[in-house]
Formats: sequence, C-alpha cells, structure tokens
Amino acid sequence: MARTGRFVPVILAAALVLTAAPDGFTENVQAKDLLPRVAAYIRTFIGNFSNVVAEESYTQEIPSPRRKRQLKSDLMLVKYPGSEAWLVFRDTFEVDGKSVRSEPERLTKLFLQPPESAVRRAREITSASEKYNLANIGTINNPLFVLALMQAENHDRFHFTLGNIEKSLGPDVRVLQFQEFRSPSLIKLDGNADVFTSGLLWVEQATGRVVKTQLNIGRRGSGIEIATTFKSDPDLQIDVPVQLKEWYPDANGDITGVATYSRFRRFQVTTEQEIRK
Repeated sequence: MARTGRFVPVILAAALVLTAAPDGFTENVQAKDLLPRVAAYIRTFIGNFSNVVAEESYTQEIPSPRRKRQLKSDLMLVKYPGSEAWLVFRDTFEVDGKSVRSEPERLTKLFLQPPESAVRRAREITSASEKYNLANIGTINNPLFVLALMQAENHDRFHFTLGNIEKSLGPDVRVLQFQEFRSPSLIKLDGNADVFTSGLLWVEQATGRVVKTQLNIGRRGSGIEIATTFKSDPDLQIDVPVQLKEWYPDANGDITGVATYSRFRRFQVTTEQEIRK
C-alpha cells in the first residue's frame, strides 16, 4: 500500500450569483475581471450537472511492486431543490472485473429517503468505496474538486495570476493560476494539518467557461497533480467531466490514475416513492 496521506476536503458550498460577461471582455483582461465570470460559470455548471449520474471507469497503477487496479463506479452530484449546498458521491460497483455490490443504481435509490438519512448513507457508501483505491487518498480524486475550490466565496483565500492563451484548447482559452495562502486551509492532511493548494484553470475569457482544471498539492513537479478535462455532452447538452488524470509521488515510484466518464443520465431528487429519470 502506498504511503500517501489521506486528504480530507472541508468545503463543498455553492457559488454566489454573478453577472454575465460584457461584450468585448477579452480585451485587456485581468484576473480580477475573469474571476466573476468563472464563479458564475461554476454556478451554472453545478445547476446543470446536479442530479446527474456518470459511470466512471478508473485505472490506477503502482510501479513497485507493480500493481494495477480497474474500478467502475457511479459518480453523482446531488443538489437538493431550494438548497445551495451540493455534494459529490461515488459508489464503486466493480473491482478488477468483479462485482462488489448486488443492487444497481444504489445511490439514486437512496434519495427516495428524507435528505438527512440519504446524505448520511451516501457518505457511508462513498467512504466504503475509498478502500478500493491503491493509495490512501481519501476523496480528493474528485473531478469537480477544483470547481468546489474556485467558488466565489473562496476567492479571497487565493492569489490569482493570468497565464498565456492556450490555443490547443480553444482560441479564447487562457490559463488562470491560483495559489492558496490563508490558514486554515480548505483541505487537511489526515484531518489536521494545513495543506495549501495551487493549480491551474483553463478558461474561456469571454464566458468564464472552464474547459480544464489542474490541482496541485505540494510543490509543482514533485507533489500531487490531478487534472480534469470537460466537454459538452451531446445528449444532455451540458458540460460534463470526461477525463481525470492523477499523479501521486511515492518513494517506490509514482502512483498514477486515469478515469473516464460516460453514460451520463439525469435523475430527479425527490422524497416521493419514485425516481424520475
């Protein structure tokens, strides 16, 4: 088992409502101009992606001693009607080709119950799914983690710097760098120690649309890196995560993981005796 510490996120609140981008916004753009557009886009993304279930196909590898694990899970973001809070849950149902649960769509069925009991049980399922990871990484391997960090109410905890235009991702996509500096940090190592995050967002300047994120924990190039790519889903006609790549340093060799997301389907949170899909 790798010796990576367990990271515990302590935030997943919702963003504030912000105004749309004005025409001609891309000229002489500064970080302070771009941030409100990013926060507004994240709010829209969460509204669109809430109560959507994705199938996650996830491969993790450790080079020494060589180990490989293939996981399949349901990943879902839940946002209750009338509430700004949202949570991401994972239910692993297959490990190395073998089923590890008997009931399909277990997470969605939970939300037939009152919110408090459903959320509590969903957290238990997510926690149980962590044990299948090759490294003890907690719930940090979440494709929406950076979007949670980059909500409007957290902006004053970070320094932001604009980078270059990244034309390979779009003609108006600019790199936005972030560095956390305020204690206590938004995530903790083993539940106690401050861990300051940094990373990158690739953002369409005119709209604030996020097409890629990268989370860094520790020194860049020698610490943890988790990158997520987003694209539009043709069926739901919303932006969705399509790939997560992760890299964890270890004395015996780097731990790597790649997850892809597909089979997106929407359900409606309800306390009635049915789930409407």
